[in-house]
Amino acid sequence: MIKTILVATDGSDHAEKALTLASDLGAKYRARLVLVHVLLSNARSDTLRALANRRNLSKRLRDLLANYEADFLREFAAVGAEGGFVPIPPPRELVEAIGQQIMDRAEKIAAKAGIKKIDTVMVHGDPAEVILDLAANNKADMIVLGSRGLSDFKGLFLGSTSHKVCAQADCTCLTVK
Repeated sequence: MIKTILVATDGSDHAEKALTLASDLGAKYRARLVLVHVLLSNARSDTLRALANRRNLSKRLRDLLANYEADFLREFAAVGAEGGFVPIPPPRELVEAIGQQIMDRAEKIAAKAGIKKIDTVMVHGDPAEVILDLAANNKADMIVLGSRGLSDFKGLFLGSTSHKVCAQADCTCLTVK
């Protein structure tokens, strides 16, 4: 019997399909759904802009979303630094606000499917490690996640989150395309 399903979401299309399937299974089994979002601390600005619902962000956060890379590069140049590619980390408060939007959308999908028990977790960290730890701590009977997330390129070289989770989890794993 399935009592607890852990679902990882990063806002990607595959994650939404995984959430929809997990919600359907959860409703049929009257299972608790644990929604997990690992904050997108390494996401590029174009990814964050695509995921954000700008209307629900404050003006300050909308401005931050639009300008944080340019502001960072100006400060970088002002100190006389040179360089080719410089990864520009998004501001924590922006990542948290967009993460909350992703979780709000996920909760609505689960509730609409008829899930009565929904827990949400939003944390920083390595996605695979976070998912595995939370699955163990919540005694998940099943983990559902998308086969591809937002970091397809990274997954080609380092091994995708879904692959790591499926290989190391102690419970049933379901990856969704």
